[in-house]
Amino acid sequence: MFVKSRYFAFFFMLVLLTSGFPLNSNNDGGILPTADAAVQTKENGNKIFFCENNPIKKTEYDKPHMKPQDYMSKCIERTEGYSWGSRIYVLLWAPGFNADDKKIDTLGNDGDGQGLITLTSRDGSVRADSKSSCNSFIETGRDHGLFYGSMKLRGFSTTVNDDGVRMYGGDRCEGSGNYNGQGTLDDGVLGVKTGQDGAVTMSFEYAENKWMHKSATHTWRIADLSFNAEEYEMTDEATVTIKDLDGLRYPFDKRTGYQMHIWSDTDEGGVEVNAYWKPNFRGTPQMHGDYPVKVTFIDPDRRESTVRELYYKSGGSAVELKVSPGDNIYAQYYDRTLPAFGPNGEKYSTEDKLLIKTIARIAEVNSVPTERKIVQEKDDSHAKQFAFTKYTSNGEYLVSVWWNQWDWWTNQPSLQPDNSLNISIVEGLTEKPVSDVSYTLNVSSDGNSMIDQESTYDGTDKFSLSLTDADLIEVVFSNMGEVDESLKFKFKIDSNAK
Repeated sequence: MFVKSRYFAFFFMLVLLTSGFPLNSNNDGGILPTADAAVQTKENGNKIFFCENNPIKKTEYDKPHMKPQDYMSKCIERTEGYSWGSRIYVLLWAPGFNADDKKIDTLGNDGDGQGLITLTSRDGSVRADSKSSCNSFIETGRDHGLFYGSMKLRGFSTTVNDDGVRMYGGDRCEGSGNYNGQGTLDDGVLGVKTGQDGAVTMSFEYAENKWMHKSATHTWRIADLSFNAEEYEMTDEATVTIKDLDGLRYPFDKRTGYQMHIWSDTDEGGVEVNAYWKPNFRGTPQMHGDYPVKVTFIDPDRRESTVRELYYKSGGSAVELKVSPGDNIYAQYYDRTLPAFGPNGEKYSTEDKLLIKTIARIAEVNSVPTERKIVQEKDDSHAKQFAFTKYTSNGEYLVSVWWNQWDWWTNQPSLQPDNSLNISIVEGLTEKPVSDVSYTLNVSSDGNSMIDQESTYDGTDKFSLSLTDADLIEVVFSNMGEVDESLKFKFKIDSNAK
């Protein structure tokens, strides 16, 4: 087996020093100069490369025009940033195992220095010789000495979404004896149990009791949820996307849906829809966890908000949402795969979940109510149920305003000299009470200022107002804590109610 290794290694050293092709072999993903690559391969002539992408195309596999350096140059090496459902593509430069220059050689399944391959994490381990049916690393071409395989991070059995779907987990080899086994190019070689965070290590016994190792880290992360714009016209189509690599239970998982709640100020109930993974072909698809939902805006008097789930066949889903000009629109979902430690040192267990929210706006246009409504006086606790609410754009605060005396049908303030404006401020993401939050309040009636003052919030604030004759009342919050924006509430008064 080792007869040709010295010659082949020397030949490959010449290729390294003359071809200039990139050899990605640092653990930090950098590209080594060819001279450094020569030094690092000097000891045993072998090298392991972890690739985030698949450097092997089936149409170019075992082709005379493809050389070892062609496959190596396609490898985008990565040794960090994987998740528990990722696949790590591996290129193994082992010229001593190029036993027959006329056929495709294999390695990985034999012990005693014959090329045994193992995969280990803090949660499990597996050997490629554990079963006779395990797939092998296979040579990329005849007389190449470069071998290919892949390793799967299999996670562990735990609930991943609101429907109770669970991750798979477990340690096992891949091979024809397994369900739907299709060979190395499709299945890979080994899969190992992986948890919330940690590392996986591939070990290669290149000679008896002589091992080389390569490791890559993995972790859960806090998901990102965002609209693709801050403001929309009624005729626009919005997209709200969950970005979370942890959602993939296995590489390229299009079947698992993640429940998203989308609503507006006009339709506070909104809709619930399952978002499905959709490949993002900018870069490496398996390293993107994009779950988009398209949102079309409809007038409130047309029909109810609707849901159309496209499932995994097309990727993504679509909803129609009732909105009115000037509305905020909201989306939220629960992330159940959180890192061990958050950005501010928060500690999360594998059983924790975090509510993630995002906000956008519908552009305002003038509108005038057309019907006279009956004015009712309600006590404060009842009136608060019908408060107008808005989030700051970063989701830090949720601001609610309501009137002591109001039109119960349209929730507009009652025009009389002894009305009051009530204000509540809570945390946007948790809705927990806050205190000592400074803000500037401006209330105007038909453009004439009624209140313009700086305040510090400490519980529910109340401001007495005399509303005797007005067409439009505006309530504007600015300079709220560290938030550099204004929140505006508008109340258009029905002229027939004066």
